[in-house]
Amino acid sequence: MAEVIHDDVLERILIGLDVKNLIRCKSVCKSWHFLIKSPGFIDRHLNYSYNKDRCNSELRHRRIFLVNEFACTCYDDDHIVGSSNGLVCVSFNSKLLVGNPSTREVRPLVLPPWIRLSSCCGFGYDSFRDDYKVVVGGPKGENQTCVQVLSLKSNIWRVIEEVKYVFIRKVGILWNDALYWIVRDSENTKKLIISYDLSKDEFKEIPQPDDAKYECTSDTYLGIVKECLCIFDMSPGSLFDVWLMKKYNVKQSWELLPHDGESQYDIVHYLKTPKDYILPEGFLLPDKSYVTKYNLLEVPVFVQSLVSPHHDKTVNLTSVAV
Repeated sequence: MAEVIHDDVLERILIGLDVKNLIRCKSVCKSWHFLIKSPGFIDRHLNYSYNKDRCNSELRHRRIFLVNEFACTCYDDDHIVGSSNGLVCVSFNSKLLVGNPSTREVRPLVLPPWIRLSSCCGFGYDSFRDDYKVVVGGPKGENQTCVQVLSLKSNIWRVIEEVKYVFIRKVGILWNDALYWIVRDSENTKKLIISYDLSKDEFKEIPQPDDAKYECTSDTYLGIVKECLCIFDMSPGSLFDVWLMKKYNVKQSWELLPHDGESQYDIVHYLKTPKDYILPEGFLLPDKSYVTKYNLLEVPVFVQSLVSPHHDKTVNLTSVAV
């Protein structure tokens, strides 16, 4: 007599598998197929993936880096706009795509007519509306940027604000449901850190470290360390000081990371693209990865998931190539 596996036990077993094996499991039977593509399972598998990395004492983050298929470099027009919950937004040959490298599902986006990602861009998850948003900005007059946002649910671009900033760093860093950039204030040329809250649709200036050792320069970058927003200097001869913001928008929470106190590393995955810069079958995320420390802090954090770029919270697993 065959033993019956209860649904809750089966789900706990399946949630522990990676996406590649889950896609294979969908062919076992119809009940497994519908379970794996259900919104609740997708959410719980995503949470498991996050927690699995957090509990790994030897790992800070997994990161994802865009490269040409035949060279470990990416062109100026080709870069990752951002990554959130397993989805990756890529500016690719003057096109904009959102895809899931694990499932190889891709969704092309149409840019606003006059914007070509020339000033700023970013991608992230709006937890309040359960939606993903693409943010792009283009020059509007002298020292001013018109910022627009696309909701994946509505597929409509709308103008958020015309800000009087010049963006020094083009790609926004995602942290705590907000995107962050280093900018120059057009009125007094002061360098600032600003955030765009994806849920509230508003910009805010972020206080910087109040310390004589700290200075925001043209070689200053933003990134993520220990799940915290960080600032670091990449100027030649610098000591590579890394400042962490422990609490959102709290000036006193900035903390200088000890140079010899960090033993964890990041895993960096190469996101490769076809030679002809067309993605008919989706992204290719190689299984191989390498370990790095510090030098790619600004690279987006990546987590494996089943989340669909079409954002119906399901994946057409029957059409995914394994």
